[in-house]
Amino acid sequence: MTATSPRFWAKTGKGQVDSQGRPIYHPVICHLADTAAVARELLRSRLSPVVLQRLSEGLSLDSEATIRSCAFLAGCHDLGKVAPVFQTQVSSVAEALAGSLYDLTYSLPFVPHGSITACTLPQFLEEQGQDKKVAKLLAQVVGGHHGFFPSQRELQHLNLQAIGAGAWLTFRQEIFQQLWDFVGLQPSDLPKTCSNAAIVLLAGLTTVSDWIASNKDPETEYAGDQAFSEYQQGLEEKAAAALDSLGWVASPSPSEGNFQTLFGIETPRPLQEQAIAISATPESSSVQQFVLIEALMGEGKTEAAVYLADRWQQYQKTTGFYIGLPTQATSNQMWGRVRSFLQRRYPDININLTLSHSAAMLQDNYINTICRLDQVYDDSDNHYKGVVAQEWHTARKRTLLSPYGVGTIDQALLGVLRSRHQFVRLFGLAGRTVILDEVHAYDLYTSELIERLLEWLALLGSPVIALSATLPQQTRQNLLTAYAEGLGQSLDVGAIRPTNYPRLTQLVGTETKHYTFPAHEDCCRALTIQWVEENRTPNQLSQSPWVTQLMDQLQSGGCVAILCSTVDRAQQIYGVLQSLLATEELGLFHGRFLFADRQKREQDCLKRFGKPSEAVERPYRYVLVATQVIEQSLDLDFDLMISDLAPIDLLLQRSGRLHRHRRKERPTPFQTPQLWLITPAVDQGVPDFGVNSVIYDSYILLRTWLSLRDRSSLQLPDEMDALIEATYDLDQSPDPQFQEYWQVTEGRYRNQSRVAQQTGDDVRIPHANRQLRHCDALTARPQIEDESSVSLATRLGRESVMVVFAYRAEGGYLRLACTKEMISTTANLALSEIQSLLNNATRLSNPAVVRFLRQQTNPANWTSALLRNCRLLELDSQHRAVCGNRQVHLHDELGVVYR
Repeated sequence: MTATSPRFWAKTGKGQVDSQGRPIYHPVICHLADTAAVARELLRSRLSPVVLQRLSEGLSLDSEATIRSCAFLAGCHDLGKVAPVFQTQVSSVAEALAGSLYDLTYSLPFVPHGSITACTLPQFLEEQGQDKKVAKLLAQVVGGHHGFFPSQRELQHLNLQAIGAGAWLTFRQEIFQQLWDFVGLQPSDLPKTCSNAAIVLLAGLTTVSDWIASNKDPETEYAGDQAFSEYQQGLEEKAAAALDSLGWVASPSPSEGNFQTLFGIETPRPLQEQAIAISATPESSSVQQFVLIEALMGEGKTEAAVYLADRWQQYQKTTGFYIGLPTQATSNQMWGRVRSFLQRRYPDININLTLSHSAAMLQDNYINTICRLDQVYDDSDNHYKGVVAQEWHTARKRTLLSPYGVGTIDQALLGVLRSRHQFVRLFGLAGRTVILDEVHAYDLYTSELIERLLEWLALLGSPVIALSATLPQQTRQNLLTAYAEGLGQSLDVGAIRPTNYPRLTQLVGTETKHYTFPAHEDCCRALTIQWVEENRTPNQLSQSPWVTQLMDQLQSGGCVAILCSTVDRAQQIYGVLQSLLATEELGLFHGRFLFADRQKREQDCLKRFGKPSEAVERPYRYVLVATQVIEQSLDLDFDLMISDLAPIDLLLQRSGRLHRHRRKERPTPFQTPQLWLITPAVDQGVPDFGVNSVIYDSYILLRTWLSLRDRSSLQLPDEMDALIEATYDLDQSPDPQFQEYWQVTEGRYRNQSRVAQQTGDDVRIPHANRQLRHCDALTARPQIEDESSVSLATRLGRESVMVVFAYRAEGGYLRLACTKEMISTTANLALSEIQSLLNNATRLSNPAVVRFLRQQTNPANWTSALLRNCRLLELDSQHRAVCGNRQVHLHDELGVVYR
């Protein structure tokens, strides 16, 4: 390309010019070649071999042809930039590069350059012998690299003047041929087919390669007028160096290591011994594998799952693992455990571990591990050498691209929602072991999303391990069936035979294997159930029999957890107990504290009630009033638990926090684990579940109550299955005494199930093995484009909004409510200031408050993606604000209170 011929820019350096007045730009062909080179290097040496295998199968090509073909197609993604509508976006650069090639005086309708690629690329592919249908599909895939696949209707109605015909067609074809020659492609290398797996993997590869190739310094790395014949020299080495600099290196090959050494455990528990045994079977060499582990809390399920993932990385060449958990708090704790494991596993090399959830950047322990590869030193330089988070991988859409990761399950579920760049998330999980913890902890809607995720993970070659303490038989069947469907298999439900609890179920291909093992003696218990009465009148709550009984038994000390169904109720009970206990003997923990305060309270819980160690200072007497925030995964141990009524599986999960650890002594009244359940009010023989039914389904509460009302003790784990099935087996007959109430609540429950199904159908991507005619079925238009709105789509519930609490100060500043820092409302915000704002935020879901705040505008300098979906709430000197017909009060002890 000479300086006098038309030139086309892909990147401009913001329209800047160099010292000689020439525009700073990166030519289209150079960017296409950059992207192709990155894609080629990724496939050859940086991704799991499973990904290349799935692409080869889906494109009907051998491995080498697949690498060349995918590199070329990924490079073609920006061919649509050779069009008038794109080149005229920076008119000064366009005039300097192309001169009179086109008239810059008219206004062209906007057409995304990805759509132009999808529209124009098929012709060039067909001229090389590509099948017409496959050519259109491949062009649509690479044209969707900005997150949305263009629809057929959109492509049929593109403005031809904006695309450019005549000479424009010739120049596009010339650049196409330049890229073809650079890659060294042959017509026989073109894909014969394009399966669903190939669509997702090629789309993800294209987008990620584009992101990496675009990571250039305009001043030093833009080619400008350099001839392409010169520019392409050494491009493969540059692509490899670029990936190295981002910490995207080949996944390590684990050496042999026994369980005891890997986890610092002297003797594996029976469950862990079973995991060790199946890892040594011939089936372990199969990547098509789903393992479901059901065992009591404290049995060591996580260690068993990580051990299997580690062995599969040896045998199957999978790439690391991702652990998805129900909440941010459980993710934070698990991240620390995984980091410790990886430090032991790979003591001499750098390992990339990310934390994936919306508040990850507020975790100091995690932030301190973020660095670039050239910043990784030894501890004497105050940097982490070993397990770090490579900076490039910490961006919100890139965390799942790290070989090792921990986060909320929502981050993985976004991959099966019709949302922007969903295919990048699935691409990141492809060929990696995915561990789903606490799979019992989700409602019907989220459970169906999990089933769809299992289908796609099976299709993409990702083995899956699901962990649960309590799982109904129907849910077990649904999970196994979903993974089998992703393999293109029809699973015989009869093959999922009942097996004694605790158990491990292994699905390899179409074969289901069942294993049972004894529960560890520390997890076997006789759990005492006691129903206790409560006065329902608020001003008489302190005279409730259970409160009086509790205070009597606390005379000799003890650590007690009171679990409430709602934040309002937790605040109320805490207020009652304030007059009965000293300040240092009473705590409150729920999700409506500002983030900084919530973190402190979480750490205080672990310090008081965690596993015995020098760091744990267990109090003589203490009552913690909490909501469900302590229900999942937090390693806490109480002498007594008092709980509002909840579904049976959640009650059993909560009971796992009773006598969780061995202790030399416990107070005399609490020598055995006791669960006190607050009796629901009964009106004419029918239970009234009160606020509990706001959070949980009345039908499931009824069945739970009927299962437990005549019980004084439970033998765990022996009675786990019977209790779960009594609650969730909808074919069981109703109690004649509650026939009418049973039928009414059952009707509501089944209707809610239908609503969940219909809602899921609106947002889920299609079934993994239902061949896509057009890939735009995988992405939706902008109604659920940003991550905040999409995340809400992974859980059914009331709409909520993240709210930053602050006071107005002089000179255009805000004084933050919790940390008291001063933050400008006009100046550009540093990351540390954004983190401070988020530390002073919490998520509110009161409908009136949410409606009011959605109408408010943010300060002008809240331009960061981290703040885009937050709202500012300014408090008065009494720490209050009026939101429509609600008053919101930020209380030092109670958190956010509605009045």
